[in-house]
Amino acid sequence: MKTVLLRRAGSAAVVVSLCLVAACGSPVEDITAAGDTSVEYTDVNNCGVTTEYSTVPERAVSLTSNATETMLELGLEDRMAGTAYMRGREIAPAYTDQYAMVPVLSSEQPTREQLLAVDPDFVYSGYPDGFGERTGHTRDQLAELGIDRHLNPEGCATEPVSVENIFAEIGTIGGIFGVSDRAEESIAALRARLDEVRAAVRDKEPIRVFLYASGTDKAQTTGGNSMATRLIEAAGGENVFADVPERWMSVSWEQVAERRPDVILVREEGTTPQYRSPSVAKKIRDLESVPAIAGTPAMTAGAFSTITLSQLQPGPFSIDGVEHLAEQFHGVATR
Repeated sequence: MKTVLLRRAGSAAVVVSLCLVAACGSPVEDITAAGDTSVEYTDVNNCGVTTEYSTVPERAVSLTSNATETMLELGLEDRMAGTAYMRGREIAPAYTDQYAMVPVLSSEQPTREQLLAVDPDFVYSGYPDGFGERTGHTRDQLAELGIDRHLNPEGCATEPVSVENIFAEIGTIGGIFGVSDRAEESIAALRARLDEVRAAVRDKEPIRVFLYASGTDKAQTTGGNSMATRLIEAAGGENVFADVPERWMSVSWEQVAERRPDVILVREEGTTPQYRSPSVAKKIRDLESVPAIAGTPAMTAGAFSTITLSQLQPGPFSIDGVEHLAEQFHGVATR
């Protein structure tokens, strides 16, 4: 089996996260510092729901890794009653100490009983399944209980998104929790890192990338409406299915072959044995067993790159993902 990362060996994501400006590991210092928990903020049309906040949430629960990391990026761990749905993935390295302070309600989506047991006043999910019918805590059900809720807008996007959406989301959460100054600092630091990568790859020929999430009979991949496509582009790549107006979708191997990718970007799942299956090595073996794609430039060269599922979910850790991809695609190291 040939496993070649472009100009880089190995499959694990680069651990390059550092605490950003004042945002990592520090107590909330904005309006909450003096004990004032009042706030005037309107979360406008959040996937169809508008919520007016007059008081900062005090018992928040985050339901996905990107929601959790956004909260921790803003130093809001003392406002969190719990977190869930990491599914065996580690928190971004910059937030390890903060994450240890937050109760973990479940490795999966929490049940209604698990969620309500911590008496939340704000529930934040990065993806729609956090509010799915099977959870017992849809947005409508939480509203009936007087619990505010927020969904990362990428989760309901019906048109292409932008990396700027990550920064806008940090600003929204900062506004809800009365830490807008901290949010501005975080956004500035993250945007500077992104701009550095973009500058470094600006004159490079874009790498044609097929993102392989999973599948054997067909391939699960990403289309033009997803944040994953924007991250690939920021790193100097081009999603070969960017013209398809979908977020995530299944395609045939023949369709992959027609697009002739230069590199196959393999999505890395969880970090614990329970959720690591299939591993990156197993996914590459599966790809090597597909005759239809054997003649593509990526398979001929054995050109495989990796990115973690957590980095693909839109949040502050996604900027680490862009840096990691740029290093693999073009040998560009910005950190």
